[in-house]
Amino acid sequence: MSVFSSKAEKVFIFAFFFIALGIPLFFNENTFYVNKISTMLILSIFVMSLDYLVGRTGLITLGHAMFYGLGGYLFAIMLPEYEVVNFWLYTFYVMAASGVIALIVGLIVLRTSGIYMIMITLALAQMTFYFFADSTEYGGLDGLFIYLKPETSIFGLNFLDLDNENHFYYLCLLSLFNCYVFCKVSLHSRFGRVIDAIKENPERATALGYNIFHFRLVSYVLSSSLAAYAGYLFSLQYGFVNPTMMGWEVSASALVMAILGGLGTIFGAILGVFVYESLHYGIEHMTQYWMFWMGSLIILMVLLLKSGIAGLIEQLVGGKRK
Repeated sequence: MSVFSSKAEKVFIFAFFFIALGIPLFFNENTFYVNKISTMLILSIFVMSLDYLVGRTGLITLGHAMFYGLGGYLFAIMLPEYEVVNFWLYTFYVMAASGVIALIVGLIVLRTSGIYMIMITLALAQMTFYFFADSTEYGGLDGLFIYLKPETSIFGLNFLDLDNENHFYYLCLLSLFNCYVFCKVSLHSRFGRVIDAIKENPERATALGYNIFHFRLVSYVLSSSLAAYAGYLFSLQYGFVNPTMMGWEVSASALVMAILGGLGTIFGAILGVFVYESLHYGIEHMTQYWMFWMGSLIILMVLLLKSGIAGLIEQLVGGKRK
């Protein structure tokens, strides 16, 4: 079973990861660009998790950043003071805890749909934002700091030093690859086919005996856990977590990136993040009116590319999406 939905996706994924493997070697000692691309890889995981929920499950949310921020906060809260912990063990802790929280939240928000779901997810995210922003115990707007990065040993063997920018880059790249494979395998499974059917025609799926609430709840928990993992990586990279990671602007920007890349394609999330962030960085250093030109360019691209950048690549490379 191939995880690729089209020839264009196969070409892009092979080309992207092949080039990405050599990035630290290409930039050599220039750690600024290595760190910048590491952040883009982390954002790709976050946007991919949102695309999984919005593009494939059909559940629109403006509160996805709540889990992005929670991933960082959960790690910082669980982390023993001045003690080096195991990255893989705490990855399990963070994703398990965020999964439980997502399950509870999902039981509430999935009782609604459409504009009502957008409103309630936005409200919950803002409530969480202000809870941490007003909390002196959790650092207020300054957030919490992470002074010691985890070690990555497995059975006594340590392959990665997370204080090394290149090693952290490869951890982010591996994480993005695993996230992509997980999303694609799950969507090509029986579960994924049911999710697609529910999105296209929920009434028919219900008539066939599928409990659409349960399938949507599982999708919500999976996508939220992946978002939390991305936030966990972000907090490790920069050594802190604060409430701004949970702001509705973060969710809105991620949604724009998903649409720009090609909603529902999964691999389009990577395209959307890298194009959006590259334009942001380039235009910001060209003019003080960068927000106006950035917004204008994004609007133009969305209007011209109805299926996103992924759709354009599919037209150029050929091969129909499965």
